[in-house]
Amino acid sequence: MRLLFSKNKQMKNIILLLSLCMVSCVHVSENMRHEAKDMISFSNSNVENNESLFDVRYIKPATNDSCLLGAIGQIEMVSDSFLIILDINNYSLYAFSPEGKFLSTIGSKGDGPGEYIKPSSFFVDKLRNRIGIVDIGRQKVIYYRMKDFLFQSEKMLPFETNSCAVAEDGNILWNSIGYDSSDTGDNYFVLTDSTFQIIETAVEKQFKSGYGFGDSRNVYAFQGKTYAFSPYDSGVWEIVDGCVEKRFELDLDDHIAPPYSFLMEKSNGGQPPYFRALEGSDYVSYYTIREFAKYCSVLYIVNNERFVGFFDKRTKSSYLYTLELFGKMLKVGDMSYLASGFFNDYSVFPLNISNLLEMRSDGYSFSKDLDILLQNSSPEDNQILMCVRMR
Repeated sequence: MRLLFSKNKQMKNIILLLSLCMVSCVHVSENMRHEAKDMISFSNSNVENNESLFDVRYIKPATNDSCLLGAIGQIEMVSDSFLIILDINNYSLYAFSPEGKFLSTIGSKGDGPGEYIKPSSFFVDKLRNRIGIVDIGRQKVIYYRMKDFLFQSEKMLPFETNSCAVAEDGNILWNSIGYDSSDTGDNYFVLTDSTFQIIETAVEKQFKSGYGFGDSRNVYAFQGKTYAFSPYDSGVWEIVDGCVEKRFELDLDDHIAPPYSFLMEKSNGGQPPYFRALEGSDYVSYYTIREFAKYCSVLYIVNNERFVGFFDKRTKSSYLYTLELFGKMLKVGDMSYLASGFFNDYSVFPLNISNLLEMRSDGYSFSKDLDILLQNSSPEDNQILMCVRMR
C-alpha cells in the first residue's frame, strides 16, 4: 500500500478523490475528522553521518532444528519476558527470551483444533492474557495462553483479513482484504468487539486491483489505542467507537505515491500487472511505519531504492537515509528490510548472517558488538536482529 506524499495542488486533489473515506453501509462511522492533529515531515531532513543519534543493540536468536527461521514476517516483545517471531516462509511461530534463547513453538501446522495452515500475523491480547494467530489459510483466529502457549480456543472470522490490533478496551481493529462485502462495505478497516461483532468500518477502497501496496500489516496498537495507515492517503488514522480521526500526516519530501491515473493506466483498469511498472517508477512503491513514544520510523521504496527515516517527536527533527547509507553509518553491512513489529521501543532490522560472514571475509569492518557475534556464527544460523532506536 502507498500513501500520497505530495504538497502541490494537483496531488492534493488526487488525495481528496482517493480518500473518500466512508461509504454508505450499515457500520460506517458518521464522525470523520480529516484534519490531522500533527505533521511528520521529512522535508529538509538531516542526512548527517552521526551514529550517536541512535542506540543499537543486537539479539542473536538460537539456532536448532526446532526453530530454523526463514523470512521474519512479524516480531513483538511481550511484557519484557519473551519475544515472538513469525516465520512467513515456514508458517511457524516461535517464542524466544529477550536474550535469544529458544523457548517454544506456538501452535503447529495442520487443520485440526489449535492448528494453522497459513498464519499471516499474530497479536497480543493483554486484557485476556492470550496470543492470537490470524490464519488466512482457514480464515480463523487461534488463541493460546500467554503463560505457557497452550491452545485455548479458536474462532472463525466473519470477513477476510490478515492482521489486527487490540485496544486497551478489548475492541479489535482489523485490516480488511476482501471486496464487495455487505458487512465491511469495501472499507480498509473494520473495528469489532472481542466477539468479532462489527462496530465501525472506515476508509473506502478506491483502487481495487486485488493486490496490496506495501506493508499489509497496516494496523497497530499504541498506548492502548488502535491506529491504521491506509493507501492513497497521507495520514495515520485513530479509529475508536463512533469516531475516525487523522492523528498525523506524513510528508516524505519530494517522494510521492503514484497518482490514480498512473495506477489505472499501468494496471489496465485495476488488473494485477501494474506492480512491476510501479517498482521501476519514481513513485513510492512500498512503505511501512512504526510508532514509539519518542520517535517514529518509516521505511519506503522508490525505484527499487530503499529509504529509512526517523522522526524525533520531542524535537520535531527528522533524519532520512538510503538503507545502504544507514547500514554503512552503523557499520552493519548488508541491510534489506525493517521487520513488522518491534523489540520494546526499538525498530528491528533482521541481518542475514551468511551475507555478513561473506563481507567479513572480504575485509568489511563491522561494529564491535556485531563483530563479536559474527566470530561465533555460521552461515546456517538464524538472522541476527539489529534493534535501533533514537536516543
